[in-house]
Amino acid sequence: MKPPIKRYRFSSSILIILKRIIKPALILVLISGCTATKFLKENESFYTGAKIKFQSEGKISGQKRLETKLEPYLLPKPNGTVLGSRPGVWFYYVAGTPKKKKGLRNFVKNKLGKPPVLLTDAAPKKTATALQAEINNNGYFRSTVSYEIKTKRKKSTILYTVNLQRPYRLRNIDYDFLDTTYLNFSRAVINGSLLKEKQRYQLERLQKDQERIEEVAKNNGYYYFDDRYLLFDADSSAGKREVDITLNFERKIPPKITRVYKVRNITVFPNYNLVDSTTTVSDTLMVDGFKYVDNGKTFRPKIITNVINVIPDSVYRRINHEYTLSRLMSLKTFKFVNIKFTESKEDSSSLDANIYLTPLLKKSIRFQVEGVSKSNNFVGPGVELTFTNRNLFRGAEMLQLKLNTAYETQISRQQSGALNSFEYGTSIGLYFPRFITPIPIRSRSTKYLPQTQFKVTYNFQERLRYYRLASFNVSAGYIWRETTYRTHELFPADVSYVKKSKISAEFDSLLRNNPTLANSFQNQFIIGSRYSFIINTQLREDIVTKYEPRDSRKSNFYFNGTIDLSGNIVNAIQRLDKSEEKPKEVMGSPYSQYMILSSDFRYYYQLGKKSKLATRLFVGVGHAYGNSDNLPYIKQFASGGSNSLRAFPARSVGPGIYNVRTDTTIKTNTYFIDQRGDIKLEASVEYRFDIYKALKGALFADAGNIWLWNEDTSRPGSKFKKDQFMSELAAGTGVGIRYDFNFFILRLDVAFPIRKPYLEENERWVFDEIDFGSKDWRKQNLIFNIAIGYPF
Repeated sequence: MKPPIKRYRFSSSILIILKRIIKPALILVLISGCTATKFLKENESFYTGAKIKFQSEGKISGQKRLETKLEPYLLPKPNGTVLGSRPGVWFYYVAGTPKKKKGLRNFVKNKLGKPPVLLTDAAPKKTATALQAEINNNGYFRSTVSYEIKTKRKKSTILYTVNLQRPYRLRNIDYDFLDTTYLNFSRAVINGSLLKEKQRYQLERLQKDQERIEEVAKNNGYYYFDDRYLLFDADSSAGKREVDITLNFERKIPPKITRVYKVRNITVFPNYNLVDSTTTVSDTLMVDGFKYVDNGKTFRPKIITNVINVIPDSVYRRINHEYTLSRLMSLKTFKFVNIKFTESKEDSSSLDANIYLTPLLKKSIRFQVEGVSKSNNFVGPGVELTFTNRNLFRGAEMLQLKLNTAYETQISRQQSGALNSFEYGTSIGLYFPRFITPIPIRSRSTKYLPQTQFKVTYNFQERLRYYRLASFNVSAGYIWRETTYRTHELFPADVSYVKKSKISAEFDSLLRNNPTLANSFQNQFIIGSRYSFIINTQLREDIVTKYEPRDSRKSNFYFNGTIDLSGNIVNAIQRLDKSEEKPKEVMGSPYSQYMILSSDFRYYYQLGKKSKLATRLFVGVGHAYGNSDNLPYIKQFASGGSNSLRAFPARSVGPGIYNVRTDTTIKTNTYFIDQRGDIKLEASVEYRFDIYKALKGALFADAGNIWLWNEDTSRPGSKFKKDQFMSELAAGTGVGIRYDFNFFILRLDVAFPIRKPYLEENERWVFDEIDFGSKDWRKQNLIFNIAIGYPF
C-alpha cells in the first residue's frame, strides 16, 4: 500500500504576508536602479543641496530667523529623490534625445524626466557673496561667509560657514529732509516711524519706513511724492556696534515732489465700456459738485456720488483715493472701477479726476448641482437655482431669490440601516449698500460700505419614517465693518416659526418618554434679536502692520462674540395684562424666551514658512426662562463632527456623561436625533504643515462637551456641575490631509477618541485600548471626516 501523498496549502494570511513583503522588495530593486549615477561623466557629481553652519563668539540671538532669511539664496534646488534615487533624472537620461516634438520618447524626457542638477550648476562663490550681503542687510556687519564642498560617491553637498558677529543697533534717527516745505506732515512722519533706538539695523525695515513716508506725504496732498528720491545714510562708525541713520532727498528732484495738489474737477462715468472707451458727455448732470455722465440713466446719481470720498476742490489724499475704490466695489454692481488723475489745464497745482465704472450684468440666473456633505454625516445630491438683480431700484440694491432642494441619506458605520431626509427651501433677500434707518446715517470716513439686509426664508425638511419640520424666518438687520478687521452684525428683528407635523408612532413614543426633547421640538415662535462682534487680525492692513518686516508678523487671532435674545419684548408687553397663563402665546403658538451668549476665539502662530499652529476655544451658554422651560432645538449647542470633536460622530457627544448609544432604556433608533445642550465648552489645537505643493497635512487634538442647565431624568448625568465638568470632557486626536485648490480646500481627517466621558470616572482615558490592528477597534473608534475648508 502506497503512503498517502502529502499536500501542502498556504493559508490566505501567509499569501497576504508574502505579497506585502515581495511587492515592496521588487519596487525597491527597481528604484535602486534609478539612481542615474551611471550616466554621469568621470568628473561630474550630483548637487544634493547646501547647509548653513553658524560660528560665533558667545551667544547671539536670532540665528534661526536669520537662517530662514538665508535659505532662498541657496540655489539651485537639487533634484528630488525617492529612497536615495532620482527617478526623474533617470527617465531624462534613458529617454535620450527625442527626434520628434511629440511621441513617447519626448513624453518620457520632458514630462516624466527632470534635467540633472550637477555641482557645476551651483555657484558657491556667488552664493557666499549673496549670503554675506543679506547678513549685512540684517545688521550683522563684519560677518563673513566661507564655503566647503563635500563629495562622496558622485554626490556633492556645499557647507556654508557663517562667522557671525554681534549685530549693530540704531542710535540716532534723523529725518533731515523735513524742512519748512513739509511742516504739515513732519509730526506724522516722526511719530509714526518704524525705526526706534536700540533696534537691530535691518535694511528691509528702512525700506518699509520709506514706503510709509510716501504714504503719509500722499495723504497730505503731495500726489507726485515718490520714495525713490529718499536716501538713507547709515554711519556705522558712530559708536560701539551702533549706527546713526539720516534720511535725505537726492540732490536733484523734480519740482512736482514738493507741490501740494488739489482735486479740482471730478467726472463720473457710471456706464463705462472697456470695449468702446469713448465717453460721450452729451447728458451731463452736476450733482454735489460732481460731473455725472449717464446717458442710460442706469443709476440714481446720488447713490454713486455719496460713496465717493474724493471731493471736488479738496486737497488730494491717497486714503480718499483708496477708500473710493473700495466703496465703489462694495456696491457689488461694478465689474471694474478705475480713477484716472491728470493735471488740470486750468491750474498747474490742481488735478482733474475721471472715475470710470464698468457695470456687471444687471440680472443673472445660476443653476447649480452639488453633492451635499453635512457635519452630521448626511450626504446626497442637491440642486440650487439663484436669480440675482444687482440694481433693483437704480440704487445698487441687490435682490436675490434662491430655490434649493436636496435628498440626503445618513451613512454611519456605527448605525444599522440608513436614515433618509428630503428637504427644500426658498429665500428672498434684499440688500442695500447703505444704512436704512429712520434717521439718515451718512459717512465718508470709512473704507467699507454698510449693508442693510431684509430676508425671508422658508425651509421644509422630512425625515422619512419620523417627522416633518417646517420653519419660516423673517430677519432685518445691518452688517458693517468698522475697520478692515473689525465687523459688526446687528439684527434687531429676527423672527422664526417652527412647526412639526406627520409624526410617526416611533418618534411620538420618543417624545413622550423625553419631555426635554418634546419641549425643544414643540411648535413655537422665536421672536428676538442678535448681535455679533468679529475681529480677524489676519485681514489687518493698517499703516503699522502694512510696513512691518515680514518676519515680525507671526501671530494672528480671530474672535466672534455673539448675544442672541428672544421673547423679552413680547413677554414684557403681554405681562401688562397680568395674566398668569403660561406659556403665553402669539397667534395660537407659544414663543421662546431665552438668552444665549457665545464666544469663539482662535489663535494662529506661524512656526515657519511651511508650518503653523492653530488653536481654538469655544464657550457658549444659553438659558431659557420666563415663557420657556427649554431652549429651542435649533438654538441648542451640539458637539462632535467634522468641525467640532472629530473623534466622535457628528453631534453625538454628551450632554455630560450621558451616551445615547449605550442607553438600554431606549427601544427605538435615535441616532438621527442630535444630542444637544444649553452649555458648550470646546478646545482644539492643530499643527498644520505643507507636504508637497498643494498637499498639506495636520496633526490635531480636540476636547469638549455639552451640558444642560437642569437635570434631565431621561438623560442621567447631563446636568452641568461646576466642580465636575472638567472631568466630563471628551477628547480625541488624529491626522488629516488637505488639498488646496486655491478657491477651496478639500479636507479628510481621521480621528479616534482618547477619552470617553460616559465611562466610569477612573476608566475614561482609553489609551490602553488603542489597537490599530484590531478590526473591531477600528470599526468602533476610527472616525473619517470629509469636509470643505479648515475646521477653524
